[in-house]
Amino acid sequence: MKLEVNGVQYENFLSASATIRLDALCNEFAFEASAIQGQPLPFRGGEQCKVYVDNKLVITGYIEVVQVNYDASDHVVSVLGRDKTADLLDSSIDAIDDIRTDGLTLKSLIELVIEKIGLDIKVIDNVSPKEYSPAEDIAGPEIGENAFEFIEGYAKKRQVLLTSDENGDIVINSNSGESSELVLQNKLNSNDNNIISANFSYDTTGRYNSYKLASSLNPVALNAAGDTDLASLVNQGGGVFDSEIKRPRQLVLVPDLNLSSADCLNQANWEADIRKARGLVYSAKVSGHSVNGELWQVNKLHQIVDDFVGKIEPMLLNSVKFNYDLSEGKTTQLGFVGQSAYTLFIGENKYAEVAANII
Repeated sequence: MKLEVNGVQYENFLSASATIRLDALCNEFAFEASAIQGQPLPFRGGEQCKVYVDNKLVITGYIEVVQVNYDASDHVVSVLGRDKTADLLDSSIDAIDDIRTDGLTLKSLIELVIEKIGLDIKVIDNVSPKEYSPAEDIAGPEIGENAFEFIEGYAKKRQVLLTSDENGDIVINSNSGESSELVLQNKLNSNDNNIISANFSYDTTGRYNSYKLASSLNPVALNAAGDTDLASLVNQGGGVFDSEIKRPRQLVLVPDLNLSSADCLNQANWEADIRKARGLVYSAKVSGHSVNGELWQVNKLHQIVDDFVGKIEPMLLNSVKFNYDLSEGKTTQLGFVGQSAYTLFIGENKYAEVAANII
């Protein structure tokens, strides 16, 4: 693993890690080196940098923390940082006039917020969710509101993830559905296993038998759109049942943003499925950072064959942590969730619909 700062590449660290997640906006890294006493530190913090794993770029960001620890025998420097999206994650919004949602896309909304803050970040849309309707609401952030929390609300409304790529740019994403040829294996009496250690959990504590969303439409937006039918303002809602979970466990949600009944139903499907997927978690440590020159990548379906936990099925790679240290060498920690996680639901119910009069 290498850290490039101001065009100079540094390697031969005592330890290093780079964490990439599908379900989080910002990726992070950490490097630890043995410093030479009497020599000035090569890093001060705030420098733009790039992180390479097996000579492939995985993170573009900034050094945020430099720590020095020493005693009579050791002199160690730790360098920590995040990718460029950290500035959006941490920033607050200044005054922005109400944004009409007529023809507004999630991509253009994020770009507007980025422009207002003055960040050098691009937005890549891999999903192209539908535009926001002028009858739904008006995008009006409060002064001082966290920038990411504001745009995340609109991302949730369209059931998509906001992640980042190797260049530190924002990616609007969902489950790619793409399968990888890389297989995780730990079979009894086999000599080609690649799993060093693993753990598996099936947890239903975050799941419910019914998911119900109650909302309404924005009267100001409806009036501006030329639709003032009061009957369409209230009692917007929708819900689904998850028959795998016992009654009467239920979750009732009131979204921060205004949702139509159709959007409530889509959101209920998303909520049920994402909780099911996240309740099925498999984690494994493997040797090295790549297989046949291909780095482990999030948002790919991998076949898992593990006789020790009785598991043979594809799962979605949700997190990758590349590690290096002097004792173990190069290893990668892989985190998987259920294969249907982060799948869009638009007009297609995977779960049984709750009757409208239940909401």
